[in-house]
Amino acid sequence: MTTRETTPASINFHFDPACPLAWRTALWMREVREVRPVDVTWRFFSLEVVNRKEGVTPDFQKDGSWAAHRTLALARRQGGNTAVERLYLALGAAQHGRRESIRDVAIIQAAAKQADLDPGIVEAALADESTIQDVLADHEEAVSRYRAFGVPTIAIEGSDVGSMGQLSGMYRAEKTLERCGTTFTGRCTSPIYMS
Repeated sequence: MTTRETTPASINFHFDPACPLAWRTALWMREVREVRPVDVTWRFFSLEVVNRKEGVTPDFQKDGSWAAHRTLALARRQGGNTAVERLYLALGAAQHGRRESIRDVAIIQAAAKQADLDPGIVEAALADESTIQDVLADHEEAVSRYRAFGVPTIAIEGSDVGSMGQLSGMYRAEKTLERCGTTFTGRCTSPIYMS
């Protein structure tokens, strides 16, 4: 193996937990990690912000996926990146697997419990206004740095170029872990993504 193949690629993966394509791509990225040296940092992106009509004041508890996003933000503060990943996977399984609405606080609490987090994290996140700013900060960085307008937005750390959605169909298309890794290596580590 070359140094490039053994040095982990650090990926910023911006997602909205309400997006099924982002969730599928996250599952694919987790499989890539099994066969390629990849460090994934899970970052937020709000589709509600992108689609908000001008002049509308958002409800940061009930609109879009705000309750889930804010809970993810507090999970990151309390348990780091691994807590975000566990909770995101549990929220995705609820929303996209079982078709349960992650707008429902009880569903988010059940996902928190499944992710080995205290279900009280949901109420704590919704009571903490700074969790809104945590989500918006990640969102605004994706927009300004990568020119993101949707999810998933995936970027190699240190790059100002993000890839939005080009990898979304890969999870179902790749039949083996090695093919997942080969696709990742070919698409995400090419010079265009490294500039």
